[in-house]
Amino acid sequence: MTHRTSVRTRTVALITAGGATTLLLALVPGPTPLLIVLVILAGGVRGNFTLLQATAVIDRWGTTAYGHLSGILAAPIAIAEALTPFAAATLVHPLGGYPQLFAALAASSAVAALVPSGTAIGGCEPITTG
Repeated sequence: MTHRTSVRTRTVALITAGGATTLLLALVPGPTPLLIVLVILAGGVRGNFTLLQATAVIDRWGTTAYGHLSGILAAPIAIAEALTPFAAATLVHPLGGYPQLFAALAASSAVAALVPSGTAIGGCEPITTG
């Protein structure tokens, strides 16, 4: 897949797939085995996004200062992951329940998928450290 697609294409595809699985979780009330399958699919998408994140620095800037640049990339992601449970708990009641919360999350994924599709990821200049 890496030889046939760009980093941008893979990023947009994974964000879109994440939003789609989240939307399915918002729309499908059951049965439980189907929800389990959807959660496994969502986890698979998240796992692939982790793999994309792990190669993003090398794909863009090479192996020089990999640890430093990878940390810069991972920091905002880690902060968002840490704040998500609090944000979800805060928003679930004002939005009217978990289905509405998941629909809002899916909508935010749709917006997020537009960001890399409209940027020049492949044209990034190397970042120098030091």
